[in-house]
Amino acid sequence: MEEESVERVFGPIYPQKFTCDGASCGSLCCGRWHIPVDALTRKRWASLPESARDEIFGNLSETERGWGMRHGENGNCAFLDGDGLCRLQKKYGEDVLSDICYSYPRVAYRFDGFAERSLAVSCPVAARLVLLSPAPMTVGWQTLPARRAAAAIRPPMEALRWETCLPSIQLHAVAVLQNRELSLRQRFLRLGKFFAALEVRCGNQPPEEDAIRRCASDAEAGAPSVSRAEPLPRLRYMAALIAALYETEYPADRLGALARRVAAIEEAAEEELHARRGDMLENLAVNEFFLRLYPFACGGGLLTNFKLFALRFRLAEFSLLLSAAAEGAAPREETALTMLGRVMERLDHSRDADNLLRRCAAEDMRGLDADRAISLL
Repeated sequence: MEEESVERVFGPIYPQKFTCDGASCGSLCCGRWHIPVDALTRKRWASLPESARDEIFGNLSETERGWGMRHGENGNCAFLDGDGLCRLQKKYGEDVLSDICYSYPRVAYRFDGFAERSLAVSCPVAARLVLLSPAPMTVGWQTLPARRAAAAIRPPMEALRWETCLPSIQLHAVAVLQNRELSLRQRFLRLGKFFAALEVRCGNQPPEEDAIRRCASDAEAGAPSVSRAEPLPRLRYMAALIAALYETEYPADRLGALARRVAAIEEAAEEELHARRGDMLENLAVNEFFLRLYPFACGGGLLTNFKLFALRFRLAEFSLLLSAAAEGAAPREETALTMLGRVMERLDHSRDADNLLRRCAAEDMRGLDADRAISLL
C-alpha cells in the first residue's frame, strides 16, 4: 500500500480537529458567497463519467469574477443537499472538490520546509473550535498528512526570505499575546515594541535567534503603560471604520452621537468585556496571527504589519463594545461568536475592506510608534 505523504506543520494545533458540518453552520460558505472553481478542478471534472460531467458543467457559470458554481433558487450551491453536505463529495470523495471548497475554512501557507495552517473564524463551526477554549491556544510543530498543494497560499517573498526565523518570531509574539498578567492593550503595546525593536535591529535582514531574544527582552523592559487619545476623535474614527466596513453611509452627526454614547461607558464596558470575553479575544488575536501570516500580511515593514494587526483586532473588539453600549452588558457567548464571525467575514472576504485597513495602517498611522498607534484605537 502506498505510504501517505506527510508534511511538517507549524501553528495552532487545532486545525486537524475540524470537520465540515453544514448542518451546524447553516452551510454559510455554500450559500451567499461566490464559489470559485479553478482551472485544475475543471480539468479533473472533465475526466469524470459523462453523466457526472453533464451535471457538474451544467451548474457552472462564468462571470467577471471567473468560473464559479451556480446557486439555486434558495441561494445555495446547486450541489448542497438537504443534509447540509456536498453531493459531489458524497459521490466522489474529497479529492473531487475545487481548491476553495477543499480548503475553506482551512488556510495554509506553504514554505519550502514546512506549512503553516489555521482556520478562518468566519466559519461558525471553526469559530467555536478556535475561540471558545478558556485555556491559551497551543501552538507548535506537528507532522500531519499533507494537504493538496494547490489549495495552499504561496507566502510573500519577504516571508520566504525570513522562513528560517519566522516560527521563532511568531512564538515570541504568541507568548506576548497570551501573557494574562497584562491587559489586552498592554499586550498589544509590548508586541508593537517587539516588532519595532526587530525592525531597528535587523532592518530587512532575517535575524538570528539571539537577536530575536534580545528584541523580546527589550520589549519586556518596564511595565507597559498604554496612553489613550481623546475619546471622541478616537471613537469617531473607529465608528467610521465600522461604517465603512459594512458599506453604510452614516452622516457625521450620527457618527458623533455614536462616539459620544460609547465614550460615556467605554472604560467600564471595556473592563467587563475583557473580564467576560477576554479568552475569546485572546484566541482571536493568536489565530489571526497565523491566518494572515503576520508580520508579513502587508508590505511596509514589521511595524506597519503590527499596526494592521492591531487595527483589525480593534475593529473586531470594537464591534463587541458597540453591542455592550447598546445592551448595557457584554454580549453573551453566542452573540459574541456571531459578531466576531461577521466582522472577520468582511475583513477576510472583502478586498475593499482589506485595502481600506492597509491604507489606514500605512497612511493614517505613518510615522507613529507602537504606543501612539495603540492610543488612537
